[in-house]
Amino acid sequence: MKMFRLIAALSAPLLLTGCLLSPGKFASSLDLKRDGSFAFTYVGEIVVTDLAPPAAEFSASPCYDDNSDERECSSEELVRQRKDFDESQAASKGEAGMLSSAMGGGKGGLGSDEGINELIEQLKKQEGWKKVSYRGNRIIDVEYAISGQMAHGFAFPLVDGGAAIMPFVTLIKRKDGSIKVSAPAYSGSGAGGEMASLGAMAAASGSGDKAPQPKPEGTFTLTTDGRILTNNTEDGPAVAAGVSTLKWVVNSRLDKGPEALIGLVGE
Repeated sequence: MKMFRLIAALSAPLLLTGCLLSPGKFASSLDLKRDGSFAFTYVGEIVVTDLAPPAAEFSASPCYDDNSDERECSSEELVRQRKDFDESQAASKGEAGMLSSAMGGGKGGLGSDEGINELIEQLKKQEGWKKVSYRGNRIIDVEYAISGQMAHGFAFPLVDGGAAIMPFVTLIKRKDGSIKVSAPAYSGSGAGGEMASLGAMAAASGSGDKAPQPKPEGTFTLTTDGRILTNNTEDGPAVAAGVSTLKWVVNSRLDKGPEALIGLVGE
């Protein structure tokens, strides 16, 4: 099926040995100081994308005569349609199976309760994860807070053990001393949003016993006493007592994730 070929094509470069996570409902903040120190928080849901192929049943397509009038299909035509259907289903399961293995290996893959609980145990061992609990339906409730110095860069989330996860937020230090802030997963569409919505796509086309997965919904607030060189908010910065605040409301209408370039002291 084309949807799973698209999922594999989008995901494979990022998920060679890892998993696909996306934001649900959340509130996130970043405080970036002129001296390069920062504090980042994320409170809310992390959604584990389920890429299991949907259940499907064979249904014969109409057959037509030379005048384009619908007619009863012959037994040979029905056999050919069934063969094409079975081959398409086998290809879809193979592609999804390879992607599932990349996302979690054995033991049911990351989308299984066992795989999610293993992920949670990994996160609990890492700095910054104040609360990590599994709600069910592939939704993890988290409280994350960390502070540090922008000596190199920062990304959230990261998982120990070699897992390759598309970060929700990245801070990249440039040679001129400025910091590029990007949050591609905090969007309803665009590069990050496409990845974040894969789970909803899979659930929507699957069997009815799967609850639709949440899409990103929340806020991202950036505060800084540095210089805001560029940003893609609707209203620009609000300034008070030498501190600038940028705020993005994340929902299905936000086409592109938050971005800003912040100039620090000594650039």
